Amino acid sequence: MRRLLRPLWSQTFSCTLSRGYTTVRPPAEPWKQRAVMHSQTARNAQEPSTSAMHTNLHGLVIVARHHGLHLSIEQLLRDHAIGAEEVGPGLLTKIARENGLQARPTKLRWKHLANLGKALPALLRMRDGRAMLLIGFRKADDGSAPAALLQDPLSLEEACVAVDEVRLNSVWDGDAILFKRSYALNDDEQPFGFRWVINQILRERRIFRDVSIAALMLSILVIMPPLIFMVIVDRVLVHQRLSTLAVLLGGIAILLVFDTLFAYLRRYLIAVGTARIDARISLFIFDRMINLPIDFFERTPTGVINHRLNEVWRIRNFLTNQLFGTVLDSLTLVILIPVMFTLSPYLSLMVLSLAALMFLVVFLYIAPLARAYKKVIAAEQRKNSFMIEILHGIRTVKSLALEGRKRQEWDVRVADAVRASTNMNILANHPQTILQPLEKSVYVGSLALGAYLAIGENALVQAGTIVAFSMIAQRAVAPFVQIAGIMQQVQEVRGAVGQVSEVVNQKPERPRDAHGVRPEIKGEITFSDVRFRYPGSQNHALDNITFTIQKGSVVGIMGRSGSGKTTITRLLQGLHQQYEGLIKIDGVDLREIDLSHLRSSLGVVLQDNFLFNGTIRENIMAARQSASLDEVIRAARMAGAEEFIERLPRGYDTMIEEGSANLSGGQRQRIAIARALLVDPSVLILDEATSALDPDSEAIINNNLNRIGQGRTMIVISHRLASLVNCDQILVLERGALYDAGKHDELLNRCDVYRHLWFQQNRHLAPGPIHDRASLAPTATN
Repeated sequence: MRRLLRPLWSQTFSCTLSRGYTTVRPPAEPWKQRAVMHSQTARNAQEPSTSAMHTNLHGLVIVARHHGLHLSIEQLLRDHAIGAEEVGPGLLTKIARENGLQARPTKLRWKHLANLGKALPALLRMRDGRAMLLIGFRKADDGSAPAALLQDPLSLEEACVAVDEVRLNSVWDGDAILFKRSYALNDDEQPFGFRWVINQILRERRIFRDVSIAALMLSILVIMPPLIFMVIVDRVLVHQRLSTLAVLLGGIAILLVFDTLFAYLRRYLIAVGTARIDARISLFIFDRMINLPIDFFERTPTGVINHRLNEVWRIRNFLTNQLFGTVLDSLTLVILIPVMFTLSPYLSLMVLSLAALMFLVVFLYIAPLARAYKKVIAAEQRKNSFMIEILHGIRTVKSLALEGRKRQEWDVRVADAVRASTNMNILANHPQTILQPLEKSVYVGSLALGAYLAIGENALVQAGTIVAFSMIAQRAVAPFVQIAGIMQQVQEVRGAVGQVSEVVNQKPERPRDAHGVRPEIKGEITFSDVRFRYPGSQNHALDNITFTIQKGSVVGIMGRSGSGKTTITRLLQGLHQQYEGLIKIDGVDLREIDLSHLRSSLGVVLQDNFLFNGTIRENIMAARQSASLDEVIRAARMAGAEEFIERLPRGYDTMIEEGSANLSGGQRQRIAIARALLVDPSVLILDEATSALDPDSEAIINNNLNRIGQGRTMIVISHRLASLVNCDQILVLERGALYDAGKHDELLNRCDVYRHLWFQQNRHLAPGPIHDRASLAPTATN
C-alpha cells in the first residue's frame, strides 16, 4: 500500500487519533522518514502472516479502537474463516455489526471529504480492493492546497500522507465505508422469543409489503365473480341477453388472468422472504449453540438439544405460513364484510354469529390442548435422545449383542410418543368436529335464510343476490376458520418457543462484547489454591491445588482415575470458569485472557480425539488453514503419522469417513497430535495421547518429545509412568489434591502412591518377592 501511494505523497505527517478530532504533528526530518519507510517495507516483506495483507480488516480494527472497541485481527480471521484475499464490503459490514459498530458502504466525492466531521475515521477502498484510512481533511489555508490525510492500516507508526484531489482520484473511485458506534442491542444479542422472530420477519418488510398489496388486489378480485353471477341470474337469465352474457364471460376470463398473476406473485414473494428468514435463523441458532459452555453439553443429552433446536422451524412455519397467510386472507374481510352488509344485513348478522360461535368453541379447547402438547414434547425428546445415543454407541451395541434389548427400549419410547401424539390429535379432533357443521351452516344457512327472505311480494333479496351472498359468505368465513385453527396452534408454538429458548438463551461461554487481554503466551503456569467442583457433584474434583510450571519445562501429571488430572487441563483451557483460587499464565489471570486467544495458544491432544469429515490434510490443517503442505508433512512426521499416511493410496488427500471408521485408533491419535503441533502452540497438553498407540508408534512419539517440546511448555498426562520418567517435574494427584511433586527418582524414594504404581507397572524392577509388593496395594474397604 505504501508503494501504491508513494507517488501520491505531497507531505508526510504523524497523526494521532482521538475521539472526535485528529491531531496532526509536523513531519520528521526527511532522513527519518526514509528510515521509517525502509524499515516498515522490510518488515512487511518479512512477515509471512496471512493477516499482513488484510488492509480492510486492519483498518476496521483501528476504527473500532477509535470508538472504544478492541478487536483482534487473528480472532477475526479465525471466526470468519478468512483466507489470504482482501475482505469485501459486505463481509466487513457484517463483522463491524457483530462487534458493536454500524457500517454503511457509500459513494463519496472529493467535495464530501471535507464535511465528514464526526464520521471520521472512514475507510476508503482503492481500485485494487485494498483500503486506506481517511483520518482528516486539511482545508486550503495560507495558499496551501486542500488535502486528504490518509493512513496506511498496516503501518506500525501513526504516519499520515497528505494527498490532493488529482492524485487520490487516480487510485480511488469513491468507494468508502462510514462507521459509528452502535449502543443498541442487535438481533444477535437479543434473547430468543416471539419478538426476535417477528423482528426477523420485519427485516423483510418490503417483501411482505408487496405480498400484502398482492393479497389486497386478490381480495378485490374475489368479490367480482359473485357479483357477475348475480348479474347473470338477475339480468341475463331474466331478460335473455346473450350479448351481456358474452361481455360478462370476457370479464371473468380477464379476472382469472389477473387472479393467477397476483396469486403467483404472492407465492413467489413469500418463498423469497421465508428463504432469507430461514438463512438468518439458521446462522443465529448455530452461533448461539456453538458459543454455549461445555457444561451445558455435558449435562444435556444431544437428542434433547437437537429436538429443541428443530422446534424453531415450527415457529417459523407458524408465523410465515399459518399466521401470515391468515392475516393476508383476513384482509379480504375489509372488503367482503361491507359488501355482505350491502347485499343483506340479515344474512350478514347470521354469518357473523356463526363465526363468533366458532371462536368460542376453540377458546374452550386451548388449555387442554396445551397440556396434551407438553406430553408430546416430553415423549418426543425421550425418543430422539435414545436414537442419538444408539447412533453414537452403535459399536458398543454391536459388540455386546444388545440389538434385541435396545429394540425393546425403542419400542417403549415409540409407544409413549405415539400414545401422546394420538391423545393430542384425538383431543384436537373434537373442536374440528364441532366446527365442521358450523362452517357448512354458513353456506346452507345463507341459502335457506336467503330463500325465506326472497319469498313473497315484499321480498328483501333477489335470487341473484342469494347466489352472490352465498359465494361471498363462503369466502368470508374461511379466514374465521383459519383464525380458529391458529388459536389451536398458538399453544404448540408457545411450547416450541420455550423449547428453543432453553438452549439458545443459555448464558454463553463468553459475551459477544467481552474482549479479554491477549498477552504473548510463553508458557509459565501457576495454580494457587484452586478448588473446583463439577455441577451436581458433592465432592471437589480439585481441592486446594497449588503448583507452578516453569516456561519451557516438561511436566507430567499422574494419579488414579478420578484424581483430577484432566480437570487441571480443562481449567487451563478455560472450559470451566466457576473455580475458586487463582490460575495465572505468564502472570496474567486466566479469567482476564480472551478465550479464543488462549485456546489458539494451546495444543491439546485427548485420549479420544474427534476427526472431522474430510481429508487427512484438511484435518491436520483444521486450526491453521493457511499452512503449506510442507508444514503439514513436518507436523505429521513429528507425530509419527507420516509412515502410515504415505502408504495410503491417496496419501494426505485420503478421505476420512464418518466416525473415522477407515482409520485405527492409533492412526487417529497420531493425526490429532499432528493437528496440535501444526499451530506451533506455546503450551502443548497431551492427555493420555499415547494410550491408543502401539508400542512402535508410542516409541516414535516419545523419541520425538524432546524435539516436540523444544521452545514450549508441555503437560503430559499418562497412566504409563514410563513415559514420564524424563519429565522435569511430575505432579502426583490423589483424590483431587496435590499429593507430591518432584522428579522420577525423588518420587520413587519418598512418594508411596507413585512408588506403588511404578512397581505395579514394572514388576520386574520391584525389589523383593511378588507377595511383598502386593502389600503395597491399598486395602479395599466397604
